Amino acid sequence: MTKEQDISLVPQDMDAKKNTEFRVRQTDEVFRLLVESVKEYAIFLLDPEGRVSTWNQGAERIKGYKAQEIIGQHFSRFYPREAIESKWPDRELEIATKEGRYTDEGLRVRKDGSTFWAHVVITALRDDAGVLRGFSKVTRDLTERRALEERTRQLNKELRTRITQLVETQRQVELRTLELQKLSGELMRVQDEERRRIARALHDELRAGPKTLFRHRDDREGVVQG
Repeated sequence: MTKEQDISLVPQDMDAKKNTEFRVRQTDEVFRLLVESVKEYAIFLLDPEGRVSTWNQGAERIKGYKAQEIIGQHFSRFYPREAIESKWPDRELEIATKEGRYTDEGLRVRKDGSTFWAHVVITALRDDAGVLRGFSKVTRDLTERRALEERTRQLNKELRTRITQLVETQRQVELRTLELQKLSGELMRVQDEERRRIARALHDELRAGPKTLFRHRDDREGVVQG
């Protein structure tokens, strides 16, 4: 390759590098706009120490902080006091650093002090050399879903209680039915015995003949006349 050809390739290489860098910047910008526009999820970055470095609309909606209020603050302020005192937020970063990812569900705290049930994913971010550059954190508010699940559990509990009551009622009805059947059988037995007794008495009188019947009649008349 001649020197002239060598020189002619330099601008081409530089142009290719510039085009690549431009495409990367363009892709990064589109991704940034996408993340910032998401409202259903709080998506933001933390530096290696756990301080907030980016903020999106979803984070503002869910957590209540504006970007200028929270950027630079430690992410532990999103946790209940008990979790902060136990150093649990730092523990989450330790797990994410070691495992590459940490997932959890639990109570989180908004700016106004109210709490919500959150699903959280923390991912460790490393460069090509493997050096930790920070963390991404994605939070979803599951308060409505949890309330629905709790209501569903309550309804299932009430349903089971109602079914138990119905089964018990049915059992009581079956017991009463058996008692009635037993009483009915006993009554029929007594009636049958009474019919047989009357039949035997009538049969005995008939076998004794008319004289016995007249004697009984005369005895009764004598008692009346006397």
